[in-house]
Amino acid sequence: MFKHKCEMCGLEFETNNTRAKYCIYCRDKAQAARNRAYAEKKKSGSAVKIGSEQVCPICGKTYTVTSGSQKYCKECTAGKKRKKSAPNTEYLKGHYDYIRVNVPKGEREKIKAYAESRGMSVNKLLLTALEEYQKAHKQEG
Repeated sequence: MFKHKCEMCGLEFETNNTRAKYCIYCRDKAQAARNRAYAEKKKSGSAVKIGSEQVCPICGKTYTVTSGSQKYCKECTAGKKRKKSAPNTEYLKGHYDYIRVNVPKGEREKIKAYAESRGMSVNKLLLTALEEYQKAHKQEG
């Protein structure tokens, strides 16, 4: 579970979503505001209609809009393809160690499903299990 602070009312809340912005009370209000903004944009005529002709800001050629978020012609979009980067590997290397765990065939999905049913990642499940094991088997010394 991740703790967040609602951007609308300031209430602290917990959720499984890492990118949540609004608490359950403000979520519907935020969606209604987005819907109103979209309706106003559409009414004013500034929304680009699919199938309309637009001018590419990169090459200046006209193109037919095929999706709502399209900004460039297909030739320029093909040249701008971005590679997906790994999740901040520098941060991970600086803050975490890596352990590979081998499990019997068929157990991987069972472990993932169990962790998910408990609202945890597999990583969190293993760390919690280790912590519980250590508590149960404290050495007297």
